[in-house]
Amino acid sequence: MQEPPERPEPRDLRIPLGGLSHHVVRRPRLRRTLVSWPLLAALVGAAAAVAGVLLATAEPQVDVGLDAAGYRIDGQQLQARGGGVYVGPGGAALVIDRRPQGTVAGASALLDGRTMTGHCEAAAAGETCRFTVDGQALSATDERTADGWHRRYSDGRTVAIHLTGERDAPVPFAVGR
Repeated sequence: MQEPPERPEPRDLRIPLGGLSHHVVRRPRLRRTLVSWPLLAALVGAAAAVAGVLLATAEPQVDVGLDAAGYRIDGQQLQARGGGVYVGPGGAALVIDRRPQGTVAGASALLDGRTMTGHCEAAAAGETCRFTVDGQALSATDERTADGWHRRYSDGRTVAIHLTGERDAPVPFAVGR
């Protein structure tokens, strides 16, 4: 008897699927990456919103300097006239009176088109100030910091005042308003 012929081992057949039918749906690879664009746009939007909140709530900083050349406040120069009197452009005026009990200062200026008068007196922890801005009363307390004052207004707003020159310079201007 004859033995049956040997059968070859079964093999996997590689059939290319791309060319079998015209009805096969082909999806471009780009479509898979477009699914993530809405997510990316949402993340960028959320980051921009957080940055906006941080900028809106960040405490403003104003630079003030008092030395032999005069009194500088946020880029404006008031010239020394002697006796603690300083005069600047637009009729801005500042008077500083140094007393044994502490320094007292008064100012009058036009801030962003609004009339302002201010008065600051030395206090135990810093200075207390009273302002009138366009007829509205406002008060503030200034606490000493390493580089100037931290001012808190009666309406809750705050401003950092960075001092150069004289370290205890009064700031009778309603800055950061």
